[in-house]
Amino acid sequence: MINKIKAVFILIISVLLILLNACEKTEESTVPEIWFKTGEVYAQNDDTVEVGYPLNFGVQARSTESMITNFVIKKVFADGSYKVAMDTGLYAMTLNIDKTFYQGVEDVVEWTFSVMCKNRLSAHAHMKINKDPNSQFGGVVFYPSITMGYQQNIEFGQFLDLNEGKVYFEDSAEINQSAIELLSYYIEEDDLPSPVFSSAGEYDNYSTEASGFYPSIQNWSTRNYTLWDISVDNDPVSVNDFDNCHNDSLLIVSYHDVWGKKKFKWATEGRVIPFQRANGKKGLLKVIRADETETGSIEFAIKMQL
Repeated sequence: MINKIKAVFILIISVLLILLNACEKTEESTVPEIWFKTGEVYAQNDDTVEVGYPLNFGVQARSTESMITNFVIKKVFADGSYKVAMDTGLYAMTLNIDKTFYQGVEDVVEWTFSVMCKNRLSAHAHMKINKDPNSQFGGVVFYPSITMGYQQNIEFGQFLDLNEGKVYFEDSAEINQSAIELLSYYIEEDDLPSPVFSSAGEYDNYSTEASGFYPSIQNWSTRNYTLWDISVDNDPVSVNDFDNCHNDSLLIVSYHDVWGKKKFKWATEGRVIPFQRANGKKGLLKVIRADETETGSIEFAIKMQL
């Protein structure tokens, strides 16, 4: 009798072990895979890159059983702290993305790329990038005073060519659309006056607000996309820092990729706003004066990378 009990006990344990092993294999099979693309155009592990130069990352991922729902890119610094450079949702079995960032001032950064599937299982890929110790900070382009009109202003244009510092009205801007990187308009939101900086690229990024004021941009063949760092609402760049900035070091450290949005609202007097141009170069815009009516105008200074 005792031997029979032992045999049954051993059988039960064996079945449980088999089931547990099967479960573990099932769980393992649902973990997504993630890897880097290779090729001369892409950053590689342990690369050394000059400050301000582009980092072209190519990333692919796949899941075999459940949809990938989240993709995150982090910059992990030598002290263990990190910044999220991108955090986006998706719903797909595969991921294929090329993303460009720009080398910062940190000596070494571990870029971490992560995907998570619907079953909340994650996979990670890591790449170390070193700052070139011979990096030199660059000069800046300085426009001490530019005035742009809002949508109902007939004295000042609403579109800016950043390369030339030249302001256009809508009809002329359409002719020069490949040079236009900034536009302005005025709204009231949450019962607050809100001068707005944006770009024609707003139209391609799930917003029709700018095209409501300037319909012609819907038909432009080139819509440059300028990104505006809204994190300065909580961590402002001071006017004094802007005024005393004589190279691009402040420009580089002030702009945070994850907070780059398609427009900047409430661009009121005294605000200093970091932005990134379509070509990846960074800049700072200081609001000198901002009217609070759609027939008004806004005056500002700009410093940006050469």
